[in-house]
Amino acid sequence: MLNIAATDRTPEIVLTLQPAKLHIKGESYPEDVSAFYGQVIQAVNFLVESPAGELDVEIQLIYINSSSIKAIFRIFEGFDEYRKKGQNVSIQWLADADDDIMQELGEDFIDRFPNLTIKTLST
Repeated sequence: MLNIAATDRTPEIVLTLQPAKLHIKGESYPEDVSAFYGQVIQAVNFLVESPAGELDVEIQLIYINSSSIKAIFRIFEGFDEYRKKGQNVSIQWLADADDDIMQELGEDFIDRFPNLTIKTLST
């Protein structure tokens, strides 16, 4: 459904429907955050309107700027809406063991979305 190759400024993003999976990996500081993440938010919102069963999410970011964090927050809002439709959402937030910033960001998402199943894992 969505397959965006990584660049030096943007993460790889792959969203499939059967099975429902979203994978985000890499660095995130696009020049135009709205244009880059708008398509991802739109795809997640489409998924909310047409639930496809359990959604597995894996996020592994090396670096993310504040504008990208806001976009990821909107994506997580979509995950929460998907959950409200009676669908299971399983999120793995992967961060290097020595990357305190990314680990803390994963913890922030756990705090902000207490009804989502989010696991932070060290790589």
